[in-house]
Amino acid sequence: MIQRIQSLLLLLAAIVAIVLIFIPVGHIVDIATSQVLYEYDAFAVKSVEGEAVGVYSTAYIAILWAVSAILSLVTIFMYKNRLRQVSINGINMLVILAAMAMMLWVYPNLLFPKQQLVTERAIVDFNKWILLSIIPAVSLFFANRAIKKDERMVRAADRLR
Repeated sequence: MIQRIQSLLLLLAAIVAIVLIFIPVGHIVDIATSQVLYEYDAFAVKSVEGEAVGVYSTAYIAILWAVSAILSLVTIFMYKNRLRQVSINGINMLVILAAMAMMLWVYPNLLFPKQQLVTERAIVDFNKWILLSIIPAVSLFFANRAIKKDERMVRAADRLR
């Protein structure tokens, strides 16, 4: 089970998804003074000064990354049913896509301007470590390829019997 490459790739996807819950996505910075106004992570947008004003929940991002990690871990233990592994990985890819879309486009471009967190004077400055969000998607892609390869090998062996 764990010796298969797809199990290791799924474990990598789960670990990185968990890490992405806790790293900051970015900061909302005032352009004129280069001062950080708000911190943006998977749970909330928090004011740097610690004020309760301006706190905006982004917990949906954390929930999506947690669901992705759980799906990856569940898929590891479904090694006897390879077709179900492929279908769960497809669902997991959609969850990752939704998390990345919310994190990088929906919140900064649609919801933050409505809350007046992002204006002409304040922009979102993304953390460079947010590029880690590509790793779970790539890991799932290669895990799917390995699972399908195993399935082809099993079917070929069945034909010979």
